[in-house]
Amino acid sequence: MEELPEPWGKVGVEQRFTATLFLFAWALLPVGFMVLMTLFDRFASYRLPLGAGALAMLCLAFWSGLVQRRSSLLEHRTQLAFGTLGSATLSLLLLYTLDLGDWWWVLYGFVFGSVFTMYVSLAHLASCDAPTLRLPWTPSSPLPLDKFEHWNVERGQWVNGKMGVKRLASGTLLTLFGEVVEARTYLCIDALSPAESQPKYDEYGVDFVHLAKLADLVQDEE
Repeated sequence: MEELPEPWGKVGVEQRFTATLFLFAWALLPVGFMVLMTLFDRFASYRLPLGAGALAMLCLAFWSGLVQRRSSLLEHRTQLAFGTLGSATLSLLLLYTLDLGDWWWVLYGFVFGSVFTMYVSLAHLASCDAPTLRLPWTPSSPLPLDKFEHWNVERGQWVNGKMGVKRLASGTLLTLFGEVVEARTYLCIDALSPAESQPKYDEYGVDFVHLAKLADLVQDEE
């Protein structure tokens, strides 16, 4: 299928990664001091507090980028970054709790690794600008689950929020969700991928034609 049947439409994805980039850049400042702490033995008592401050700023930057895209936590790059940040946080708690200041290098290793994994994850999320597909939908209309092939649909009824996900063979994540725009309700499908590599409509595993007919039928009855 080359084109979407009416009344399906495409809308651009709003992304505000400027703030995320700003927070990430500021987080690199204490990370730079951590590099100096690693190379030199001066101010050893400040190693853990500095690591804790850098980790907190990295987590804030990561969260600001994460919340901008649906199902971003299911993306493998994001999961890797989340894992390294989680490991860094756990190591920090253990070092403080067990008074293991001499093992500061464990925390530093995780923080340095988190910088790399975060950069890869956030760069990918920022590049995912494939348009969202949306269809006017009446909330009272049940979702025809058999028209969503190999989807993990969490709800068979329209809700304002996430309704289901699907991972393609290419690794691209698709998210089914409900949205309200100017008092109108829509059924939407979002592909977490750059626009130039957006999956073909046949790969979505969605019967766009049948859903369009259902939407038209309900609209005519109303």
